[in-house]
Amino acid sequence: MKRLVVLSAGYVGLAILANWLASKYVWPVGFGYVAPAGVYAIGAVLVLRDWINQLSPKLSVGLIPVASLASYGIGEIAGWSALEKIALASVAAFMVSEGVEWAVFAPIRQHSFTAGVALSGTVGLLLDSYVFLSLAFGSLAFFRGQVVGKAEALAVGVALTAARRAAIPVVEPA
Repeated sequence: MKRLVVLSAGYVGLAILANWLASKYVWPVGFGYVAPAGVYAIGAVLVLRDWINQLSPKLSVGLIPVASLASYGIGEIAGWSALEKIALASVAAFMVSEGVEWAVFAPIRQHSFTAGVALSGTVGLLLDSYVFLSLAFGSLAFFRGQVVGKAEALAVGVALTAARRAAIPVVEPA
């Protein structure tokens, strides 16, 4: 239970941070590309979503509107006017990518959790980037940068997933 609380708090906190950063800054992600600065935080969110999904699928779906509403509400209270559009675009991107990501993740995770995180995260980052950029900025100018940045964060998350799975193997009940 404590693990779910920590992962959930990280998920919501990173979603809020990503939306705030995306509303304020552009960041270099390597290979000559730039992206809205929340790209690394959202890359981490994609991995956390799969980790939470493994422990509690209903909770991971329920956290999507929680994180989105928290971003929107905090943005309103703090006066981050650009965040409103970012938060709404984030809600739409999460909803679209979550459904497709779950369809990819669910069958693969039974065979290889790490491969499930990698493949679903790849599909999710492409969809999330397309929907988010289209709605938040009305442009795909940052698409390559978004993909590069999220892929970098996803690679770290997949490596951490693999390392954790190697260190603490899952024992299936008899």
